[in-house]
Amino acid sequence: MSSLAAVCGVLLLALVLSLVLKKDAPVIAFLLTLTAGVLILLYALGMVGSTAQRFAALLAQGGVTDSLYLPVLRAVGIAVVVRIMSALCKDAGQSALAAKVEIVGAVLALSVCLPLLEQVLSLLAEWTA
Repeated sequence: MSSLAAVCGVLLLALVLSLVLKKDAPVIAFLLTLTAGVLILLYALGMVGSTAQRFAALLAQGGVTDSLYLPVLRAVGIAVVVRIMSALCKDAGQSALAAKVEIVGAVLALSVCLPLLEQVLSLLAEWTA
């Protein structure tokens, strides 16, 4: 819980400073929020490693192969990156570019999930045969 408090503290500090600087120095305000975002993401990435290991061990205990959950994890990763990049585009006033990033993300997420869909269809074909 203290981790969440630290992240929220950095976030609130960056937001307040950004609001103060936005009128006189919008570029510096944008760079400040971008830097705060990068710091928060780096902190989150530090926690991802141990969480991923625990997740993989838990699924291995249940007998779930990585070919079933890796496409889902990749799609979630794509969604997170697209969400962040889209928000950055919108913050910079480029909403049309944000929409294009979201379209590319949707296509990539579908393409990553195709192997999973193929496995599901092959299982259905085996069960109906």
